[in-house]
Amino acid sequence: MIEKFGFDSGVAGKKLLILAAIHGNETAGTNALKRLLKEISGKQVVLTSGKLVVVPVCNPAGYERDVRQIDENLNRVMTFHSQPNTYEQRLANEICPLIEACDVMLDLHSTHCEGDVPFAFCDYPDENNLKLIDGLAVDYVLEGWPDIYDGQGEIEDYSTERCAHTFGKSGTTVECGYHKSAEAVELAYSAIISTLVQFGMITANKPEKRQKTHILMKNYVVKKRTGKLCKNYKHLDTVIKGEEIARYDDGEVLAASADGYILLPNLNAEVGAEWYYFGVAKL
Repeated sequence: MIEKFGFDSGVAGKKLLILAAIHGNETAGTNALKRLLKEISGKQVVLTSGKLVVVPVCNPAGYERDVRQIDENLNRVMTFHSQPNTYEQRLANEICPLIEACDVMLDLHSTHCEGDVPFAFCDYPDENNLKLIDGLAVDYVLEGWPDIYDGQGEIEDYSTERCAHTFGKSGTTVECGYHKSAEAVELAYSAIISTLVQFGMITANKPEKRQKTHILMKNYVVKKRTGKLCKNYKHLDTVIKGEEIARYDDGEVLAASADGYILLPNLNAEVGAEWYYFGVAKL
């Protein structure tokens, strides 16, 4: 169902897996991987150590229809399903063995708002993903995703990073910016190249280090009933303690519990879906 491409340098090294379009309409990573495949074919990029597997489109039906998902969020069901009953669960059964077989996974995503700031998730910090993140051209790193899902318990979270962690592998997710922007494709491509360089898989100059702000995620908010966000928030907008963030149609107000950041706001969230996340600067 999914199309994958494998390359073996013939020299011992890391086994790197790169995924894109886990959500069908997140095409920045797909376009960057298509560019990489052309450059590998044309010998502009030559693998000098290790093995590389790439999956440019992890959700083919969603990609074809330009929608996030078909039946459910693939990045919440990334575990093996003995009796898969949705399209995404069947996809998960194909992708999980690829994650199990790698040493390091890079998962390329993009966001739905123009102007969104790129960032990386570091759910399970270890030597490999910290090395990978160190080379990324992003200014923000979000930590604590597993803790908020395990702590709140409203939504089961089986992400690609959790899948990698379960198998004893390293995984990093990069949100490259707005789906359709050329800048997001360029950032996705630079993430691919910097990862290959960081692990010595291609010969090129190491990327210049960027100072990164680490943000600790504190909670997520599920939209319980009809309402709206109080502003047209963008990802990483700052808020102050007590600021009104969202208001339900029945008058209930949701306010910031501390000075911090609005993360991944969904202005058009449906009832029952994640509405926004909240985080604070990591000290």
